[in-house]
Amino acid sequence: MKNGSAKQLRRINLQHKEINYTLRYSRRAKYLRLQINGSNELEVILPSRYKHEKVEDFILQKKEWILKHLKEKITKFYFLGEEINVIINYDLFLKKPQINYFNKKLTVNIPSGINSFTQDDIYRIWLKHKAKIYLPGRIKELSEQTSFSYNKITIRSQKTRWGSCSTSGKLSFNYRLMRFRKEIIDYVIIHELCHLKEMNHSKRFWKFVGKFCHDYRKLKTELRKN
Repeated sequence: MKNGSAKQLRRINLQHKEINYTLRYSRRAKYLRLQINGSNELEVILPSRYKHEKVEDFILQKKEWILKHLKEKITKFYFLGEEINVIINYDLFLKKPQINYFNKKLTVNIPSGINSFTQDDIYRIWLKHKAKIYLPGRIKELSEQTSFSYNKITIRSQKTRWGSCSTSGKLSFNYRLMRFRKEIIDYVIIHELCHLKEMNHSKRFWKFVGKFCHDYRKLKTELRKN
């Protein structure tokens, strides 16, 4: 059964709890690794010549991490308006974390000695990284289109706001905006850029917003639902 797509369903007892897992051989795998897949199931991936007798010992070594992550509720993750899967692989021989995003799947390979990261942690770190790459460039583009100039941009976590604008021309944006489709992100950016001219929500302010974002009412309603 040691071919590129062979799978075996197995069970193991972890702290008096029966855990089902899938044992899968892969020609491309270089090392033994664990992952909790998008369906919140444990999968063990082995190189084609790996001795399966060692698998249970490896699982037992990682039992605390496995039980912790299997208890986690299945959370929906979004990037630019589309739902994505977040998969964590623990690699026995990996020296430093690796991250890859492709086809709506965020895959993170982590050295097996690091057990503290959850799907939420990985998603939050990655989303903040993507925000710092995407938002400054898009803010600059929209600033040029509106002719509203700012002094400084800050990307950070905000509990109650998607964005803010100070009288000194400093713009601040919530990195979680990256969860939404680009049209909503543009609306929030334009909203804050317009505050550079009107530091209130007067009719004049909304006239500015409507000039550069024609569907702002619809986008504003959609944003409030989240």
